Amino acid sequence: QEINIGKRNNQNFVQIPHHKFIEQLTYKAELVGIKVIINEESYTSKASFLDLDNIPNYQKGVKHKFSGQRIKRGLYKSKNGLLINPDLNGSYNILRKAVPNAYADGIEGLGVVPFRVTPGKVSW
Repeated sequence: QEINIGKRNNQNFVQIPHHKFIEQLTYKAELVGIKVIINEESYTSKASFLDLDNIPNYQKGVKHKFSGQRIKRGLYKSKNGLLINPDLNGSYNILRKAVPNAYADGIEGLGVVPFRVTPGKVSW
C-alpha cells in the first residue's frame, strides 16, 4: 500500500498487524492442541536446503557464504545444479531451523520438481 508516514512510523505500523496475527494464530492453535513455534528465520532463504547448508542466526556485521543461490524469481540453484522453488527452499530451512530433528523423527518429503495444476485437468 502507498503509505508514507516516515521511516520509523512505517516500520512500527507494519509490525503491529504481524504481531497481532501471531498472537491470534497462537491462541487459536492452542485451543485445538497445536503447538506454535516462533522461530528466528534469518538466512533461511539464502542457505541451500538441498546442500544442507548451516543456517546461522543473524549477527550484525558478520558475512556468511552459502553454497547455492537464487538465480531468478522463482528459482534457486543448489551447488550441484538441482533446482528448487525458493519459497520451498526457505520453508524447508525454517523447518530445519525450528525442528532440527524433523526428518529423523518422521517428517519427510521433498518437492523439487514443480508442475502446473490446471483446475479440472491433471498432468504429470
